Amino acid sequence: MRDGSFAQARIFIVDDEPANVRILERLLGQEGFVNLVTMTDPREFAAHHEAAPPDLVLLDLLMPHVSGFEVLTWLAGRTEAAVRPPVLVLTADATRETRERALAGGAMDFVTKPFDHLEVLLRVRNLLARHFLELDLWDHNRVLESRVAGRTRELQESLDHLRETSRERQDLARRLVTAQEEERRRIAADVHNGPVQTVVALGIRLELLARRLANPEERAEMERIRATLADALTGLRTLMVELRPLALGRDGLEAALREHQARMKETGGPAVSLVADLRSEPPAEAQAVLFRIAQEALANVRKHAAASQVTVTLADDGEGAKLSVRDDGRGFDLASPAVPGHLGLATMHERATMAGGWCRFESAPGAGATVTAWVPFAPAEAGLTG
Repeated sequence: MRDGSFAQARIFIVDDEPANVRILERLLGQEGFVNLVTMTDPREFAAHHEAAPPDLVLLDLLMPHVSGFEVLTWLAGRTEAAVRPPVLVLTADATRETRERALAGGAMDFVTKPFDHLEVLLRVRNLLARHFLELDLWDHNRVLESRVAGRTRELQESLDHLRETSRERQDLARRLVTAQEEERRRIAADVHNGPVQTVVALGIRLELLARRLANPEERAEMERIRATLADALTGLRTLMVELRPLALGRDGLEAALREHQARMKETGGPAVSLVADLRSEPPAEAQAVLFRIAQEALANVRKHAAASQVTVTLADDGEGAKLSVRDDGRGFDLASPAVPGHLGLATMHERATMAGGWCRFESAPGAGATVTAWVPFAPAEAGLTG
């Protein structure tokens, strides 16, 4: 986690009662928080947010002019934000309806007034810990996408100079796959040796701290914090597995796809059925290309298709391996310039083409979508004889 992130965290305190604002300001100030922005008029929220977005918002609900619910709605509309700041609601309205409405509107936690000071501090630290972990994950994903995109561009430029023979094109395709997989392995190692170790160490420290707490409420809150930390650790480990699927090199393409299928089921994705009929294992380069195409296709289904069922088929014809990913989702117009996941479609097409194969897409609005790719087992020899 980032050094000094808690002390420097930018926290908004929004409450129309000046006394409540002073209490929270004093409480957080005593704990070392120095970047506090207070406001008793919620109409000022948007301007403060535009000037410098917060890391956490402490928000009252029942306020004149602009209610806390309206502030939550405004925040939810800020879709351009990489990671939305968490909101801790503090209100005297303890009804179930209010709690459910606030949480449904985007609040991350809920405390009723009058509140216990220690409880508020623990929840503030819990939400900040989660927020900074999310920021770290977003940063790692952005770096990964940038590096992979850069590597792809570099190798694509080299490919343009090596299209004189099919063998040279195949050699470059293998270099691309190897470079991308090596980059993913290296970044997976960086995630393991950096954020994962930090989260594990933080978990150990929280365990030691929990043993010192005698108050049942404090222990319960500590357990919630540890559960949140465990979720973050699970997310990091899932990212590592997606970057470097060990089953692909150890057990082959079918095993790697089944492992990916199981992870999608565990994380609440659509039902995926896999039908495999491979008479022999494709070469390592072809396996990597087909796996990444399947991974990208399934990611697009999960993000954009709203599908309930996905069928993945894998077969070979003696000369190459064929992959198909078919879903029953909303589909899209292939001719539209605003196709969901269009960069992913281009990436899949490029992967297959560089490996000497092809990738095709079929879809229509309301009719689901199908991605079909074929990759040869060996480099083509056409044009090299004579």
